[in-house]
Amino acid sequence: MSLIIEVAIPVPLNQTFDYLCDDLVSVGSRVKVPFIRKEVVGVVLCIKDKSEFTKLKTVSQVLDKEPILDGSILDFLFWSSKYYHHPIGEVISAAIPKNLRLGKEAEIKKIAPPTTERVRPDFVPTNEQNSAIEKILSSKNSYQGFLLHGVTGSGKTEVYLNCTQAIIDNGGQVLVLVPEIGLTPQMISRFESRLNTIVVAIHSQLNETQKLNAYLMAKTKKAGVVLGTRSAIFAPIPNLGLIIIDEEHDSSFKQNSGFRYSARDLSYIRARQSNIPVIFGTATPSLETLKNVLDKKVNRITLSERAGGAKLPKVSLIDLRSDYGRSLSPLLVEKMQITLKNKKQVMLFINRRGYAPVYFCTDCGWKAQCNHCDSALVYHRQINRLKCHHCGVEQIPISTCPECEKSNLEVFGYGTERLEETLNSYFPNVPIIRIDRDTTRQKKSFSKHLEKINSGEPCIIVGTQMLAKGHDFSNLSLVGILEIDAGLLSIDYRATEHLAQLLIQVSGRSGRNKEEGEVVIQTRYPEHPIFHYVLSNRYTQFASALLKQRNKSQLPPFSHQALICANSKNKQNAEKFLMEAANLLNKITVDSVDVWGPVPDIIEKKSDYYYFNLYLQSNNRSSLHLMLSTFTENVDSLKTKNKVRWYLDVDPIE
Repeated sequence: MSLIIEVAIPVPLNQTFDYLCDDLVSVGSRVKVPFIRKEVVGVVLCIKDKSEFTKLKTVSQVLDKEPILDGSILDFLFWSSKYYHHPIGEVISAAIPKNLRLGKEAEIKKIAPPTTERVRPDFVPTNEQNSAIEKILSSKNSYQGFLLHGVTGSGKTEVYLNCTQAIIDNGGQVLVLVPEIGLTPQMISRFESRLNTIVVAIHSQLNETQKLNAYLMAKTKKAGVVLGTRSAIFAPIPNLGLIIIDEEHDSSFKQNSGFRYSARDLSYIRARQSNIPVIFGTATPSLETLKNVLDKKVNRITLSERAGGAKLPKVSLIDLRSDYGRSLSPLLVEKMQITLKNKKQVMLFINRRGYAPVYFCTDCGWKAQCNHCDSALVYHRQINRLKCHHCGVEQIPISTCPECEKSNLEVFGYGTERLEETLNSYFPNVPIIRIDRDTTRQKKSFSKHLEKINSGEPCIIVGTQMLAKGHDFSNLSLVGILEIDAGLLSIDYRATEHLAQLLIQVSGRSGRNKEEGEVVIQTRYPEHPIFHYVLSNRYTQFASALLKQRNKSQLPPFSHQALICANSKNKQNAEKFLMEAANLLNKITVDSVDVWGPVPDIIEKKSDYYYFNLYLQSNNRSSLHLMLSTFTENVDSLKTKNKVRWYLDVDPIE
């Protein structure tokens, strides 16, 4: 007798599909099923006694003898689908490796042995570290959130390692999330060298076989530690005993395409469902986490001193108001010369890649713009191309202005590439290591750069946000921070929070041994209040002031937001769809939800598509989600729905 099974299929539809199955099958197993005019791979959600449909198609093939998703991970995925109002089929698809989505066999290929030798630490944890470890492990058999708030270099990783080993000794597994792929090799090396277990990585730079191996090693309990970027939050870990979110403030934990989830926020849910502790580690906590501390939803543990007797760096400002047009002030160059003479390393942070952000005519003021986006083209001198950093289009620079037909075309501003060129003129005999997206495209190129830096040889490191957090460069003495004033002028209400976090994180790379480091910030706004806090390393006080402002304005984390974005090559269609959406939302009888818009996106045109946004905000999370649920149930009634691309983003950060 055939079974009736409910199957989740990776399609953008808020529904599941019933099929007949002639073979034995378990919930959580993959099946190959006919769908429209092709066969697709879906996952069995339940076995039913009856279906509301009379004519059911039959499953083509059962792919798994044992489920690839157990009950606990399915519950977690169902919760995620409901909270983010995203189709369960696409949520499950995002949670499993591509090889499983394609229907390939769920088997572990040959695993290479760890390359890192295990070593015992040559230091004793500080009293603060020991206290933190004890507090966290006292809740190892129950749900509890911990904010591990430690100044940069205070040894948060040491706390992670000790807590992880204790969980492993007790038969458990640990999930560690980091914000950047660049941090995974360093963290894996540290964990492998200290822990008596197998550590597997999950991130986008692995090939599909490696991703499947890591997934199955976690599922079969062969790996004691799963370490990865945001997608690792969905890894099947049967004996999960602890979750660690390193650099919890980082916006990279938010997925901003497809299934738009926050791995940091989901870690609360996964820890609660598993009844285990979760650690949020950072030197610069997000306002959301600090609000949870105030509401006593999270316990705060403080590491106030750097480990090993290291001192926090001295931070100073250089006023650029009278020094227009130069990337490096004479005072910063002088400090760099002294540092390099003392056989130390220098790092210059500039959050802009390429050679120069503006290519313009000095006669009429014409600027090179992308024909497909509302953005300027960035000049990349090494390849002699103008590139759009939004759509990726490239073109050869023209030699004559298209407006006035004169040949006075120049570049303005600095990116990492131009800064590297300028440094070569100042320091011709000093190695310069540039780390940005352009220099780390090739596999293992980032690791090779880090090896050079970690050798300790005097050099100048030029980098973007890829170097802003987590890295421990023992011989780095001076950090210069350039071109950060745009963050002071942004219309984004989160901009000053993110800038303060960035400044302190970048500053924290300096002086991580016993010698005091130095940080120099170049700015044309030295009187801005943010520097009053950054110079004295008082992030907590600054964050408290921001929380008061957010509370007064009733902005997150004191309210809850959602965003509906529509985009179309026809500008009127995108705007019209959101007008229809706004009318539908205003007819839904839910109190205390404000609807704003539609309004153009900050960059209205990207890749020939026009983007418009509709914002929803409420002080009541339940009311907001009730409105969103009603909207998604009735969105098919909108006339222009099929003329646009649209998505829903719950708790947006952009």
